Amino acid sequence: MKTRVPAAILTAAVLALPLSAQAAATRTHVSNAGSDANTAFSCDSAHPCRTFAAALTVTTPGGEILAVDSSGYGKVEIDRSVSIIAAPGVFAGIGVGAGGNAIGVKIATPGVDVVLRGLAITGQGGIYGINMDNGATLSVEDCVISGFSGNSYAGIRIDAAAKVRVVDSLLRANTIGLFVMNGTVSVAGSRFLGNASAGITGFPVAGATVSIAVSDTVVADSNAGISSWSQTTGNVTVAVTRTTVSNSSHGLYAAATAAGTAKLSVSDSLINKNDYGLNGQGSATVKSLGNNTVVDNLNATFGSVVTVPFI
Repeated sequence: MKTRVPAAILTAAVLALPLSAQAAATRTHVSNAGSDANTAFSCDSAHPCRTFAAALTVTTPGGEILAVDSSGYGKVEIDRSVSIIAAPGVFAGIGVGAGGNAIGVKIATPGVDVVLRGLAITGQGGIYGINMDNGATLSVEDCVISGFSGNSYAGIRIDAAAKVRVVDSLLRANTIGLFVMNGTVSVAGSRFLGNASAGITGFPVAGATVSIAVSDTVVADSNAGISSWSQTTGNVTVAVTRTTVSNSSHGLYAAATAAGTAKLSVSDSLINKNDYGLNGQGSATVKSLGNNTVVDNLNATFGSVVTVPFI
């Protein structure tokens, strides 16, 4: 004979399950009207959470967090593969501030793949907009990262042997726009404006290898527009193509000690209105393909600059 379990007992048993057994979802949501208590509902579309950090706790690895309306959604430390996405037309802000963990998006977990799309990350006294110390890949798409100014502050800082992509993004008014100490980075279709020390710089830690490819990008109003610089045993290579670098003290700059190597090459680009258009120092060399336009600089070249004929 089969024994039926009363419905009330079944309901009580479900409610007694651990939250983690009910709450994980491949897509979670945040909203200005949301509540972080809605993790009990997996931050679904009918019950959005209020912050990225809360939504992350109930997002399965490889899932996505969607900002459905305009608001600030707070700092987040990413511990799993995830995409954080603003819906079209939505302002999804992260105001960092100086207190506590002064980083907008922190990535320090081995093996994770992270996508950030359509976010506005502002300094407000914080140190880094995005800081990656570990992980496999990072894609920054259509983001605005600004106001990380002061001593050694950066919009994006990479110190991981990871593959990183920055696409269609604006980095402005930071000390350094993009600061790469390790890893392989590609930048495309982006703007680096008014970053006081450097727009983009490769500066490897000891023993690291940094590779940066910049294409179809505008870099302006910095001390060094794009730099390749080694002061350790690290090696750095920067390749620039179809890019404008202007209104800086040093448009393109490469420098190295005897211990490390620094290389910088540029093709099909406009280098103009800088104090020094192309500058190679120490054992570093800047290679300029003959199809570049280097005009209206106080000094077109300085130091170790090699012009490669364009055929």
